[in-house]
Amino acid sequence: MPVEDSGHKDAPTRYVLQVKGARKSFSGVEVLHGVDLDLAPGQVHAVVGENGAGKSTLIKILSGVYRRDGGRITVNGNPVETLTPQIAQNLGIVTIYQERNLIPYLSVGENILLGDIPTGNLGAVRWNRLYEMADRILRDLNLELDSRQVVANLSTAEQQAVEIAKALYKKAGIVIMDEPTASLSGAEIENLFRLICQLREGNVAVIYISHRLDEVFEIADEVTVLRDGLRVLHCPIDQITKDQLVKAMVGEELSFTHIAAAQEGHTLLEAEGISSPGKFQDVSLSLKRGTIIGLAGSVGSGRTEVLHALAGIDPISQGHIVFKGEQMHGKRLEDFIRRGICFVPGERDQNGLILGMSVAGNTTLANLKAITHGPLMDLSQERTLAEKYVRQLDIQAKSVDQEVQFLSGGNRQKVMLSKWLCLGLEVFLLDEPTQGVDVGAREEIHRIMTSLIDEGKGVLMVTSDLDELMNMSHTIAVMSKGRIVAYLQTRKTTREEVMSYALGQRSQSEPGA
Repeated sequence: MPVEDSGHKDAPTRYVLQVKGARKSFSGVEVLHGVDLDLAPGQVHAVVGENGAGKSTLIKILSGVYRRDGGRITVNGNPVETLTPQIAQNLGIVTIYQERNLIPYLSVGENILLGDIPTGNLGAVRWNRLYEMADRILRDLNLELDSRQVVANLSTAEQQAVEIAKALYKKAGIVIMDEPTASLSGAEIENLFRLICQLREGNVAVIYISHRLDEVFEIADEVTVLRDGLRVLHCPIDQITKDQLVKAMVGEELSFTHIAAAQEGHTLLEAEGISSPGKFQDVSLSLKRGTIIGLAGSVGSGRTEVLHALAGIDPISQGHIVFKGEQMHGKRLEDFIRRGICFVPGERDQNGLILGMSVAGNTTLANLKAITHGPLMDLSQERTLAEKYVRQLDIQAKSVDQEVQFLSGGNRQKVMLSKWLCLGLEVFLLDEPTQGVDVGAREEIHRIMTSLIDEGKGVLMVTSDLDELMNMSHTIAVMSKGRIVAYLQTRKTTREEVMSYALGQRSQSEPGA
């Protein structure tokens, strides 16, 4: 199977979508260099590549957000000269972005039928008819959702299901999914895949964008790889291996990081029966130097809330948090940081970085004392400190003066880590550390985590990625319904065992547990 792809002839199959030689430039710089894509009805076609490869540009052209500079597009065999979001929708192209495209304070039914609300002769909404129509769509997808429920009260996975129901109602022929599992747990991902299979059975074509390669092999029929704005590979998914796919994406072989056996030191951080009403109950953990604990469980199990408590962000109602023998209960957030504990959020753009600020400004944000003299900041010193971490973490930026918003997801994540590294902290509480980053950046972040424990620091990581959990944890604590239901040694457990605990299918008191 060749890695390089120099183009292909049109197949005789009737395609629902064909893209030939798509080009796009920004400010005179071409970012998409003549990309082809063929999509057949009832096919799940994965499009993968590192951040900056051109995936987002391509799907924004197909959804009408960007106007292409060259190439041609045909939908159901008909040439399309101009694409706008409205024209794309009229052609049956629906895009489901990571950020939900729903109106939160309308009901599920109103969102599904938006733009086609049934009305009577005097223009009054026929509510019963609206909910009947919405319920029919929900039943067709085997979704146990109330069409009268307000969308704002739904989980991320349920909102995504509503988007799929909306696409089905609009009789979409092409559904584009951009990182659809980024915020979903294992059980929710399985449900999403069930819905995708229903779309496939209904002859709907799906373009599936994801950094999670295991998902690509599970759900896709074909895969296209973009690298630096070029299509470098296209083939059926069963004709390629994961290693070949990674090589096509990054242009070189990657050796995936697997954490070495723990070299345990003294205990750094302990949670002793801590609880927070409505969030988690009676959680106990012990993090030692030189170790990584993976905190597993479905979204809503209380994982992130435990990290918030251990970082001093949220209070606890009972129990004790002990750092190097010192009771931390009742202390302020700045006390936790000062003593050596930091929290790295999963939502880095909203909670971890100031996007309009430079790389240098973000790097030194938590350590302003190191670059200030009286009331004045030493900008030269700030640059020197930032440049040190740019080199150390291999942050790909034009300079330390570049605004963080113009960096890729992986480089933003490394900037956020640099903010805490420059403080010399000892405990890193990481929430979804590689969420939304490409395969190359993921491995770099894993190497940073490995270097942290080599230096005798401790890491407590929440992750929904089973590969990451199994490869980068010494111990796994599994949460379900706000409680830790199992403590597992990674080298002595399996994915299936972790998932069975996370889904509440077994308890650690069972035989063999």
